[in-house]
Amino acid sequence: MTIAIVTDSTADLPRGLADEHGITVVPLIVRFGMEEFKDGVDIDNDEFYRRLQSENELPTTSQPSPGDFAETYRTLAADHDGIVSIHISGKVSQTVNSSTQGAREVAGDDVRIETVDSGQATIALGLIAVEAAKVAASGATMDEVVATARDAMTRARFYGMVDTLEYLLKGGRIGRAKAFLGGLLKVTPIITFEEGESAPVESPRTRRRAIDRMKALTEAAAPFDQLAVHYSTEPEEAAILAQEIAHLVPDSGVVTSQIGAVVGTYAGPGSLGVGFIRAKSG
Repeated sequence: MTIAIVTDSTADLPRGLADEHGITVVPLIVRFGMEEFKDGVDIDNDEFYRRLQSENELPTTSQPSPGDFAETYRTLAADHDGIVSIHISGKVSQTVNSSTQGAREVAGDDVRIETVDSGQATIALGLIAVEAAKVAASGATMDEVVATARDAMTRARFYGMVDTLEYLLKGGRIGRAKAFLGGLLKVTPIITFEEGESAPVESPRTRRRAIDRMKALTEAAAPFDQLAVHYSTEPEEAAILAQEIAHLVPDSGVVTSQIGAVVGTYAGPGSLGVGFIRAKSG
């Protein structure tokens, strides 16, 4: 049995890693005024962040259409027995709903499609998709691949520091991280995802302290099956962080990923984070 893995562009998977594991990425949409771009396809990340910091109005984002997913599924159905489609939390995006509707459009075709709401975003979502792809490549059944994805969800997490909560707030994705608002003038908030939405972790006073706290939180969560560093506009800083935590995954190494346009709309420039899949206990 051959199982295809699909995710969306909010997974922020490096293209080489997605290709290596045969993961199909369906792009979300980002708009500057009347200009519309497919995330990671029609606009590269550096150009996006340049415009994000220079435009007068923040961009908007939207999920792929059900038709986008249906087209993807029909293409994959030609040489796969099943499709597992793993997506950003339904609490912050309608992407998983579009995926489900797209699957219904091809329900009559000779392929089984399972849609999974990961409850996660950015590189934590991407690493869940990689876990599922590894098992799919080993010849696992559809149910085994879905079970692997759901198990990885229980062990997935990211910690991300942002220069400002402005982008999350204006974009309506602040979630429970709104607890950081009110009286906090100069901090570098660390956020995570809990119960499918942004949630506060800590609010160090400086960027250096925030990086040190992320490192400490990451070390406390070890050991890992997968570990990644993600960033928006500071690749050198990300490379240093990856080097400093590489000892936690001596066999597999640290994935380095740039945050794409859709997630970057809400994270903003200067964002830096760590995502991982914890190793199974016992």
